[in-house]
Amino acid sequence: MQLQKVKYFIEVAKQGSFTKAAKTFYISQPALSKQIKLLEDELGFSLFVRTSRGLTLTEKGTALYQDMEPLFQRMEQLLYQHKHQDVLRFGSTPLLSSYFLHQYYHKFESMQFHVTAIEDDSRDLIPLLQRKDIDAAIVQDIESVPDLYSKKLFQDEFVAAVPTNLPIAQQTVLTMEDCLTFTQIIPPASGSPLHQRLREIYKAYHFQGDIVETHYQAMVGLVSLGIGVAYIPRVMAAQIDYKGVVFIPIEGSPLTRTMYLYATSAAKLAYLFNTFS
Repeated sequence: MQLQKVKYFIEVAKQGSFTKAAKTFYISQPALSKQIKLLEDELGFSLFVRTSRGLTLTEKGTALYQDMEPLFQRMEQLLYQHKHQDVLRFGSTPLLSSYFLHQYYHKFESMQFHVTAIEDDSRDLIPLLQRKDIDAAIVQDIESVPDLYSKKLFQDEFVAAVPTNLPIAQQTVLTMEDCLTFTQIIPPASGSPLHQRLREIYKAYHFQGDIVETHYQAMVGLVSLGIGVAYIPRVMAAQIDYKGVVFIPIEGSPLTRTMYLYATSAAKLAYLFNTFS
């Protein structure tokens, strides 16, 4: 049995689609379907149930996937480590560098992992990846880009940063209406998807109050002075203890972001995803 067939199976199971998986391997959908059929013949059981509503794993297919997928992830990681005992150049944002990446540095002992590019807007890292000025990056809310490899890393919600002297600071959860009672402290339009989303919310709620725009790193400081309410990623809020500020979830999680791991090769993506996981 060729391991490539198992690799095809794993990718189809992940994507839930022969068409999407075929694009990953740069082969035709019929060719991929044939390889999966050959694997099913060798195993002696069906891997997928094909219906008009889509593709699902059979019971035995699920068991095989759960056993094989971690093994292939580990293989990709080990192969990459042995092949590339050099520098891995990573792109990030100031917030991710400060509040996410540092938790994983100890896992890169066998490799020279360096953050060589910092951009306020993670979307600006994509051209650097395309030019191969960096090897990998974490990019917000962009699922895929042609000729680059990507995978969802995590989803994060924004919580409200509230001055402790406000009455709502005693609540365990807030509504957007609660937050919009006060001055809004938001990042500038340039380089901030959060700015655009908040502007949409302000329009929907007919918000006419005061808005203060400042750099992301300064927002919590203004909250501590009692100026107003800001919105901070949970991954950041969970790691800071700021005097005069409390972080409170917002009902319905109206502000979220999805972070995607990008790399210039499938091997680098597999290695990094396994490391961050």
